[in-house]
Amino acid sequence: MTRIHVQTEVENAPSKCWDYTVRVEHDSGSCTEHRVRLSWVDHEHWSGGRLPPSQVVEAVVERLVAHGMTDSLPERFDAARARRWFPQIDRELRNAI
Repeated sequence: MTRIHVQTEVENAPSKCWDYTVRVEHDSGSCTEHRVRLSWVDHEHWSGGRLPPSQVVEAVVERLVAHGMTDSLPERFDAARARRWFPQIDRELRNAI
């Protein structure tokens, strides 16, 4: 089972976002590290402010991995890009969160 670990969180007030370091432990035993940015707007859109932003980032990465992006997850990406890769992710995240 793939495991997602949010390791660091940095609030970037001028950009109205948070920056995260996320570690993904793959089923194969290998690990990858990713830098993920979450805007304040996307946090509100996906969770309605009910969850900490780190949990929203974790949910986004979990959904991307569930959709088969285990090997193709970019080293750096904005969480909003998930919508381009999987348009249904907005609905999935709102249902999961």
